[in-house]
Amino acid sequence: MSTKKVLQARREDLGLPWLARSRFRERNGSQVADWAENLSALAAVFLSPMNFLRLPFFYFTLSDAFACICLFILVLRGRLRFDPIGAVPTVVWLLGLCMLLTGLLVSSMINGDPLRGTVYIVQYFFAYFILLVVIGSSDRQRLLLMSKVYVASILLMCLHGAYVINIVAETNTTFVSGSGRLTGFVERENECSALIALSVPMLLTFCFGRGSSKLGLLALPFMGYGVMLTGSNTGLASFLLGVGLFCALTLNVKLLAPIGALGAILIVIVERWGRDYLPVAFQRRVLGALESGDLDQAGSFQHRLQLIHEAIGRTKDTFLFGLGADQYALTSVLTQPVHNLYLLLWTEGGFLSMVGFIVMIGASFGPALSAWQQPGGRHLAASAICTVCLFLFLINAFPSVYGRFWAMPIILTVALANTCRYQSSTRMR
Repeated sequence: MSTKKVLQARREDLGLPWLARSRFRERNGSQVADWAENLSALAAVFLSPMNFLRLPFFYFTLSDAFACICLFILVLRGRLRFDPIGAVPTVVWLLGLCMLLTGLLVSSMINGDPLRGTVYIVQYFFAYFILLVVIGSSDRQRLLLMSKVYVASILLMCLHGAYVINIVAETNTTFVSGSGRLTGFVERENECSALIALSVPMLLTFCFGRGSSKLGLLALPFMGYGVMLTGSNTGLASFLLGVGLFCALTLNVKLLAPIGALGAILIVIVERWGRDYLPVAFQRRVLGALESGDLDQAGSFQHRLQLIHEAIGRTKDTFLFGLGADQYALTSVLTQPVHNLYLLLWTEGGFLSMVGFIVMIGASFGPALSAWQQPGGRHLAASAICTVCLFLFLINAFPSVYGRFWAMPIILTVALANTCRYQSSTRMR
């Protein structure tokens, strides 16, 4: 063998350990990055209902911090997807978001407070774009895990609520209002009940979808009790609507029969022996209205109706340009924002903002309907459709939805439904 070939062989031998170490470091670094990405994504989801973990001077939560960490890792690794719910639905979603933000910004510049308008835009952009690409960049397995983590977080909130009200007997604290209503991790009574209702379709999917376990149904009574603790009429109606709509979409007699039977048994038990054991807030704000049919007993219904009538009268003057972000309460005779997001967006951002929001959320039906047509995708499609429909129903009673706890259940269910398209493509190949 020539001297040249001997020297070359020696160089290759000397290079092998270095190459092995390099590959080991690369593989080990990739595993660490995977671990950090998964952990930050799961933390962002689990902490999203925990609205009390936020900065005191600006609305930025601990969940937002983990979402930003996950976004940073995704960008560094080149794993960020810009079609998180499919190409066409994502374009429609972004078009609606742009309409929403443009209306609010222009109206704030012309009639309102430009600084406040900028803050609103940043909050809505984070909730409905940053979270969309962060959560939507996950694969099917991680989305399933994140959905289970989200439901677990809601269940924890319900169990914690039962503890602080029934055992500790807290009132006028971070988690319980002065009137004894559960505010939960969200720190708001009605929002807490709405969040519980929005998690019901996900829970039922895990109980009756492919590869599911019926053990998850044990969480349903605890969630229902959590809604009772809030004393929210809107929350109770949404909770029942979520169960009924999911049963109707999946045509699941096996689901409807036991839930219906359990509900009937509970009603009989409560009527005969358990009325005094119901949460006081539920008896005072909900049960009386249900028994008498008198809406005056249903919480603050009449006051909200006055706000809605006032807002309807103001829409004719705010068709093109609104009052500006967060300006309705300052100009209202009742000095409060209208508890109806459609009307609030119209009056503060103009008709463009309201239509933009509807277009954005309406884009969610694209992946859901696509999943409906795929083998094994019916339950995921039903979960997405139920969650979006519940959300569109709920915002009739709320003034703003830029809190990340609002966007999370929508994005999770729709992104998960979108994965059915890739599963189908894999089977076809």
